[in-house]
Amino acid sequence: MTFTTSIENLMIPDYYSKSLEVTGAIELVLMKSKSLGRHVLVVKSLDEILDLSAEIAIVRNEVSKLTNAFWIFREVGAYIVFRVNQLPELKPTDIKVDRTGFHAVIVQGVHFVSASGQHLYNHTKWLNHTFGGGAGIAQRIESIET
Repeated sequence: MTFTTSIENLMIPDYYSKSLEVTGAIELVLMKSKSLGRHVLVVKSLDEILDLSAEIAIVRNEVSKLTNAFWIFREVGAYIVFRVNQLPELKPTDIKVDRTGFHAVIVQGVHFVSASGQHLYNHTKWLNHTFGGGAGIAQRIESIET
């Protein structure tokens, strides 16, 4: 079973309701809609992390196209999973997630999974509350054998 299939099996239907058809660099996009809120989980492979901000911008752009996201009216919360050969030399606090909702695609969590199965992530928190199911999503991703 592939990594993306494992994520899909672990996340649908508990966290996400459907898988969107993707092309290009994005491997998987899972989506759920609940009342006015929309959330996605995106999986993308990186050979090497050159510029994390640029990679996140690419994902934001692709998610925006796939979901017709629009700031204020049709925002989407995103949890991004990057598959990497080796974990970057970062601390969780170095991984930037959005602190405000002033984006069409709001990055609520970023998770790195190395080829050897190591994990590194950060997600938005306000006191002890995570948004978009970030804590549960991270736990499920960590449970996957790579």
